[in-house]
Amino acid sequence: MSLLRDIQTRIVRRQYDKSVRALETSAPEDLMARGEGSLLQAFQRAAKEVPAYRQLLQGEGIAPEHVTSAEEFARVVPILDKGAVFPDNALRDLCVGGTLDGIGSFYSSSGHSGVFSFGVETRAEAGKVALRLEFMLDAVFSVFKRKTLLINCLPMGVRVPTRTVPVADTSVRPDVIFALLGKLADDFEQFIVVGESPFLKKMLEEGAEVGVPWRDLLVHVITGGEFIAENMRSYFGHLLGLDFEDPSRGLMLISMGISELGLSLFTETLQTMGIRRLAHNDPELREALGGSATEACPAILQYNPLSTYVESIPNEDGRSDLVISLLGPDLKIPLMRYNTGDEGRIMPYGVLADILGRFGHQALSPRFRFPLVVVSGKKQRVELGDGQWLSPDEVKEAIYQDFDIAASITGNFRLAVGEQGAELIVQLRRDQEAPSDTAQRIAAHLKPYTDAPVQVDSVPFEQFPYGLDHNYERKNRYV
Repeated sequence: MSLLRDIQTRIVRRQYDKSVRALETSAPEDLMARGEGSLLQAFQRAAKEVPAYRQLLQGEGIAPEHVTSAEEFARVVPILDKGAVFPDNALRDLCVGGTLDGIGSFYSSSGHSGVFSFGVETRAEAGKVALRLEFMLDAVFSVFKRKTLLINCLPMGVRVPTRTVPVADTSVRPDVIFALLGKLADDFEQFIVVGESPFLKKMLEEGAEVGVPWRDLLVHVITGGEFIAENMRSYFGHLLGLDFEDPSRGLMLISMGISELGLSLFTETLQTMGIRRLAHNDPELREALGGSATEACPAILQYNPLSTYVESIPNEDGRSDLVISLLGPDLKIPLMRYNTGDEGRIMPYGVLADILGRFGHQALSPRFRFPLVVVSGKKQRVELGDGQWLSPDEVKEAIYQDFDIAASITGNFRLAVGEQGAELIVQLRRDQEAPSDTAQRIAAHLKPYTDAPVQVDSVPFEQFPYGLDHNYERKNRYV
């Protein structure tokens, strides 16, 4: 088995090195142009071979053969979302050829929005997906050089496909993770934990309480699934003993995936993490990256324009939605102009380079000259009157700013506006003593985000009025 793994690792390494050389010598404009060329091919394939999409275009009176440019594609092709795609269509009719033949895996969303969406992966695609993932893992964590165990604690049986890195699928079971680390701490040079942030908070805190030596292990974290506040990263880093100026001590990076589109569409790099951490504390840099009125620092993520075509479409709130088209020539469900429900904007590599030069941070230019997205989170916010609003993303920045407060709460909260005005209810951890002025300190930390009064209540675990135990299989409903 070891010999087979060594042979496979060498094969993957050769493929990886070839890809790296090609990407490092490609101009950003050439990459974008190649992506636009693939877009038209992907659209024509979907229009011809996907029954549900073919029927939708016919109903809209769109003749696919007349879509011959990216500009025409943006002008006439309809924007879709999960509500328009999944409830009324059989899954087979969303697939190329109108059949489920060749599918090796099915993926489901959490159903948090009230609508389930689905993704599939063919057996032929599996190797390409693994190669893309290992490309990212080695670029950041050097997994081909260090003996690495990847611990997958994503919910609902979501797999992390690899060919050369061993994976422990634990789901949301902290006790299983602690047992694995206890047995394997001396057998691996590093551990990469992949999970959603509410569960990671529980895992890291409970691990410290039962004696898991987080600070003595080399543990990296990859997280996503919802907006990751920069103060949350700092708190998690505090628990792990990370030094964000020294990546050799461990990293916590953001990856953004969507079940129906892919596990990792947009990824943070060591450089973009550094940029975001600087922008978090520098209002001028933050505004240059995220636009005016940007208080909660957006995530800064790269994407490969050869596999994902991204548009930023103005919405009714005066911001922009991210709309994605998948370009893979072998995809079974090639979704076109799919609105992810995330707000953000595209930033060409050259624009980022100009901003970094202006602020004296040229050293943080990402290694690969891919375009970026500046993601400000889901379209969730509470209107507070007089043109003010507050989002869960800003609340997260506030509750994780003070580590003593962060350690005393579950991370679950509800933000609402009632007859008495805006109210934030924060759940305390079970059997955890909280500072007596928790509510007042959280209210003070909200001040940078809104001048409107917000009534803050920190309630004991058992008195949280929106359900007690969070099973970490579904996303929190923060609003």
